[in-house]
Amino acid sequence: MSHANLPVQRDDVIAITRQAGQLTVELQQQGLRAIRTKANAYDLVTEADVASEKLLREKLTALDPAIGFWGEESNQPPYSELYWLVDPIDGTTNYASGVPWWAVNVTLYQRTDALLAVTLHLPYGEIFWAEVGGGAWRGWADGRVEQMRVNGAESLGAGILGTGFPYSRGDGTDDNRAEHNRLLPLCRDIRRMGSAAIDLAHVAAGIFSAFWEVTLNPWDVGAGLLLVHEAGGIVTDYAGNPYAFGADGLVASNGRAGVHGALLTNIRAARGERISPSKADADQSD
Repeated sequence: MSHANLPVQRDDVIAITRQAGQLTVELQQQGLRAIRTKANAYDLVTEADVASEKLLREKLTALDPAIGFWGEESNQPPYSELYWLVDPIDGTTNYASGVPWWAVNVTLYQRTDALLAVTLHLPYGEIFWAEVGGGAWRGWADGRVEQMRVNGAESLGAGILGTGFPYSRGDGTDDNRAEHNRLLPLCRDIRRMGSAAIDLAHVAAGIFSAFWEVTLNPWDVGAGLLLVHEAGGIVTDYAGNPYAFGADGLVASNGRAGVHGALLTNIRAARGERISPSKADADQSD
């Protein structure tokens, strides 16, 4: 059942996302011929990134030509109120290196509000989706489906955290290492998987208690924001304000004070910054 007033059918969007995912699997199996860098030596793009985005643009636009398109590789923010926000391969470094852990991210936005989100975890074929007001869902390759809820961990020590490191880590000191080193002894463990899209889906699924990262693009997190919210979690910036594209850092969690508030406190301490706590942060602190 559709809970949002969507101009497209959810199942059509899921099917198109799966087609793009299958294309990335096939191209990897054939052997990637053109791997190049973008901003720096860590930031890779393959012919599969471009081919996946091309397929998504053509097929999503065919559903409704009035809906704009904003993809990572073309990176042309649309002027339309409704638009697709797309990451054709999230986790390109994994993908290009043969690590079996990447995603295709597709989200329908109305201005700054996500209406429909789909994250496909590859090469396994596991899929996560959410509609605003309709909950967050997880589907396995064998057809099983279940509704997702964030976990009930009440403290950092009761769960696993996810994180990532920026492509700019060789260019300055804001590289997340201080935050990682401070938090590692305080939690059950930390995972760095290489795909923020999957990390956010795993917060929604209750696998991670929380995820944080300092530098993320809209297409990295567009789907995950809705997944986490619809699964009962929260997403803020490092100051504790509701997350918005371009914010200073992202923290997604199950929303428990001993997790989200403690994570914010320790991130601030590690960064050595004096950020005035927002009301939202004050409400979550221990």
